[in-house]
Amino acid sequence: MDNLFKNPEVLLWLVPLLPLLGSATNGLFGKRFNIASSGAIACGAVVGAFIIALSLFISRVSQGITIQSIGYNWMVVQEAGFAVSFRLYADQLSMLMTLIITGVGSLIHIYSVGYMGHDEGFARYFSYLNLFCFAMLMLVLGDSLVTLFLGWEGVGLCSYLLIGFWFKERKNSDAGKKAFIVNRIGDFGFMLGMFLIFWHFGTLSYMDDPFVPGGLYRIVAENSHGHMDLNLINWACVCLFIGACGKSAQIPLYVWLPDAMAGPTPVSALIHAATMVTAGVYMIARLNFIWVHAEAALQLVAIVGAATALFAGTIGLVQRDIKKVLAYSTVSQLGFMFMALGLGNYPVAVFHLFTHAFFKALLFLGAGSVIHSLEHTLGHGNPDSQDLFKMGGLKKKLPVTCMVMIVGSCGLAGIPLFSGFFSKDAILYTAFELGSAMGGGINLGYIVWAMGVAAAVCTAFYSFRLIGLCFFGKWRGADAAYAHAEESPRSMTLPLAILALAAIGAGYLWMPAAWLNYAPFSDYLAPVFAAGQEHLHHNHSVFALHAEHSADSIAREWVNMIISSVVAIGVSFFAFSIYSSPKGVAREQALASGKMGAPYRLLLNKYYIDELYQILFVRPIQILSDVAFVMIDVIFIDLILVNGSAMAVATGSRIARRVQTGVVRHYLYAFAAGAAILLALFLFVR
Repeated sequence: MDNLFKNPEVLLWLVPLLPLLGSATNGLFGKRFNIASSGAIACGAVVGAFIIALSLFISRVSQGITIQSIGYNWMVVQEAGFAVSFRLYADQLSMLMTLIITGVGSLIHIYSVGYMGHDEGFARYFSYLNLFCFAMLMLVLGDSLVTLFLGWEGVGLCSYLLIGFWFKERKNSDAGKKAFIVNRIGDFGFMLGMFLIFWHFGTLSYMDDPFVPGGLYRIVAENSHGHMDLNLINWACVCLFIGACGKSAQIPLYVWLPDAMAGPTPVSALIHAATMVTAGVYMIARLNFIWVHAEAALQLVAIVGAATALFAGTIGLVQRDIKKVLAYSTVSQLGFMFMALGLGNYPVAVFHLFTHAFFKALLFLGAGSVIHSLEHTLGHGNPDSQDLFKMGGLKKKLPVTCMVMIVGSCGLAGIPLFSGFFSKDAILYTAFELGSAMGGGINLGYIVWAMGVAAAVCTAFYSFRLIGLCFFGKWRGADAAYAHAEESPRSMTLPLAILALAAIGAGYLWMPAAWLNYAPFSDYLAPVFAAGQEHLHHNHSVFALHAEHSADSIAREWVNMIISSVVAIGVSFFAFSIYSSPKGVAREQALASGKMGAPYRLLLNKYYIDELYQILFVRPIQILSDVAFVMIDVIFIDLILVNGSAMAVATGSRIARRVQTGVVRHYLYAFAAGAAILLALFLFVR
């Protein structure tokens, strides 16, 4: 192994380059391939990247050895003292993200071979999918904020291409444009944050290297106990958080993510589980050593995360589109991750990102299996193939899909012994502990905890509402669709089975091994967050993690665990008992038409936020653009410049035609008159 990887600095480049090569191959020559060849190229590229990343993880990173690739001096502005090298950097955090991207991404690619087998644009699809993985890998492996931003913009481009993949339908292309534009708003804030970071620290590189003398890690460490403008750092972090709100779909920039369901279902799984929406979480975790100096910004992150978790969770309670339920659950679960980040518990936030990748990819791919089985009869794009009210009783037709989606829902709802339970419980416990540390009364910790518990109630409810409506009760759709529904091919069910196993077992990495005095996940990530936690402890911050638990804290942890378990199991059973019944839909419709009609419609229409944005932002911008079009394009350019110049030439030509008559005596008269005028001027001037 050591002989094989004696040059990991070179080998690391293959991890992002293999997907890029696969994307270029399918993009340039894909029309000559069939689905098997195109899929093999795309899958081989990502699987190969996963194998290399796993080998580097085992041989180097798991042993605490970081890898800095070879690179070159990329950007240099000597007058400004600005220099960025183009290199890759693999430590515990970036390698974990790399394994998630390539591992879950490989399963999604394999699944896509069966799902996209009958689509005429399969080569273009696989090209975009590989490019998406390449961009996300550059985001997490880049050794500077500039390289991170390169991948940041890359995933934004790929999301536009994949969400609007079926662009011949207007709603799909509009969804792609919406995602692109909303993210550009966040990216503007992100760029401002980068500029402020460079202004204060003089570099955007994480580590020292031969090309860039001085990295952020060293500079921040040398100035961690003073000589730092905390106001500027807080504003820089707020600007970076605006970018994170765009990429990771937090209030107020979350509105693009539910519409991202317009793309193929495997795309939804890739966006929601392994790539784009995790970018904001990774960015804050990556820069934790800076964020610990911005406690005001951290509080903002915690509050926005908690509000987003609860807000999106309530919307998911009544959605009928199976993918929209999962989309709002992603927004909500991302809110949980930001809660943990804002509370200063970065390992827990990353751990929830880790567990969420498995059960959310499982749920989306399971939903794709359901849609795929119904579209054979209903046709591609038929909304009935995604309408939960037009489903029911599918467990007999799709037993494997039913089983794995129950596993995914248990993980999402936080049922004990499933992966989501461990990560969600750790987040809620962090909030409660912070509330205790901040003293009695209402404080940030208790507020975040209460909102998190309420969001967890919503999560458990809509998770098993989906299971009950889809797989149990009686069939409510077209009889022909149910008659021809059948289990998906093995290329789709095998990735589902692997993800189901991960959704069950991933949570146990959080549990400490008592005989080794070692907690696999948190101890593995400890070096990444050590500097930040040291600063918090040195300044006696309430955001500092406590390494040792007192008897009281252990008691509070057990109380939180019991509350979380009772909530998850009780609410899940309640929702399932209602919606697995043949009368489940009728009960919800009766509720919607009764006294609860107004709140129900409010949730069903997503609090009318899209309509509000249309009134406050879209229409004024459209009106302003229409006025600018008339004033600048129609009046100034067309009328004055283009038509005006033509009119001036036409007028001049008409005058010239009258002067140039072709009669000699007219020219003699004009010559005499001109000579007389010149003589008069000469005499007058003299």
